[in-house]
Amino acid sequence: MLVLVLSDSHIPDRAIDLPLKFKKLLSVPNKISQAVLLGNCTKSFEFLKFVNEVSSNVVIVRGEYDNGFLPANKQSRTRETIPINTVLKQGDFKIGCCSGYTIVPKNDPLSLLALARQLDVDIMLWGGTHNVEAFTLEDKFFVNPGSCTGAFNTDWPFTSEEYPKLTESNRKTAEASEVKEKVPATEQVSEQVSEPVKVGDTEQEASIAKKQEISDNKVEKNEQVQSNEENDGGDEPIEDDLELPELEIDGSNTPSFCLLDIQGSTCTLFIYIYVDGEVKVDKVVYQKEN
Repeated sequence: MLVLVLSDSHIPDRAIDLPLKFKKLLSVPNKISQAVLLGNCTKSFEFLKFVNEVSSNVVIVRGEYDNGFLPANKQSRTRETIPINTVLKQGDFKIGCCSGYTIVPKNDPLSLLALARQLDVDIMLWGGTHNVEAFTLEDKFFVNPGSCTGAFNTDWPFTSEEYPKLTESNRKTAEASEVKEKVPATEQVSEQVSEPVKVGDTEQEASIAKKQEISDNKVEKNEQVQSNEENDGGDEPIEDDLELPELEIDGSNTPSFCLLDIQGSTCTLFIYIYVDGEVKVDKVVYQKEN
């Protein structure tokens, strides 16, 4: 029995469609028993239509960018409510489904474990992070299919490896502020105030010299601007080369989805990732303990 797991398509807000090779892989009739959408997948009617063609049995949970209801059915004219969490039964497994925005802290393994215990499930499916993940924790299997379209993620773009650096920087800043607070107020003021100018002729001379210096700077700047306008023709603005730091956002622009092959008490997870125009597949086997 095959279960298709998709999440975070964000069509049409952040992506146009699934990769063409994904659509060709999934366009096989009577192969997939059930499809699960883990949030942020209900804004496109064409996408929902395609998923219903892949499998007539579709389960949807609500993401933070989904509406509370699916579009009204033309026959019954009723709107179907999208649940936040749901539980499926496939083979010997109970499968929990949710979108990642309900997990606090977001993507925290212990919070996911607490939800899996609350729902009393063997497999926990969640989305919202745009990162494909699979791990076991206390004999439970956790699966995140990532974003099926590779839509960008709006989360703070620091990876887990950078958190220690940020913590160290914050610690040094805090230590510097503590040292500054320990310095007597009189010493802090004396560091900021420059030496006073003597009253009398010296003060007047300093004031005149300062005014003359400002006037000379204005003349020099005006001459420089005129020179630049003559060289550039006076039409094109001067452009400065800006060096912007490149931010590596983990999980962005990498389309992926998961396929669960459930046979009795054995679940074989197939992870499909679209990289450099090719589809790469990885496999993980999870065995339920009786």
